[in-house]
Amino acid sequence: MESFPPTEALVEFLRRWGELSPTSAAVLALVFVAGGIMPVPRTLLTIASGVVFGMSAVPIILPSATIGAMIGFLLARYLFAERLRRMIVHKPRLIAIMNAVDAEGWRIVALTRIASPVPSTAANALFGLTRIGLLSFSWATFVFMIPQTLLYAYLGSVGKVALVDQGESGLHLGIMAASALAFLAVVLLISRRMRASLRDLERRASAGAVG
Repeated sequence: MESFPPTEALVEFLRRWGELSPTSAAVLALVFVAGGIMPVPRTLLTIASGVVFGMSAVPIILPSATIGAMIGFLLARYLFAERLRRMIVHKPRLIAIMNAVDAEGWRIVALTRIASPVPSTAANALFGLTRIGLLSFSWATFVFMIPQTLLYAYLGSVGKVALVDQGESGLHLGIMAASALAFLAVVLLISRRMRASLRDLERRASAGAVG
């Protein structure tokens, strides 16, 4: 599996902390908490975590990423609301998403966690400007991040085996790669359906705002 430079940098950073231990787990958790408020793609973070720690990173990633999302949500709602509203006032697509959240609640959070039209950091802030409650936002974020988190951690884990563990047989690697591709196909199909649903909701919200 070929890595992109940002992924390689993240992998090297995480490798400095050695195998998964209380210390490295704490570092990994802090990275994902920070990822909720900083513009670092969660996809790259998850792949890098899978490369270094394998699937054992998933139980750390999910709650940490959720906490990071909650922090971004609360900062947007209580500290930066007016500034953010001025930034998006001329962005009809984002306004449509906000209107859809106000109308549909946690369902829009679920859609964007599976197939987000905006980066997750921006989505956290955007949701903070809506009327959705913190509890609904948090549980929907946690639950609907699971498919992509499992996928990208697994892809990173497969890449680690393919590149590092030379003792694995070609057959075993082939089975792992086929499983990863099958999982990827399922997630992509779900994401395509979710994007279509989200576009429909955006259109409905925009039409309602105009009306």
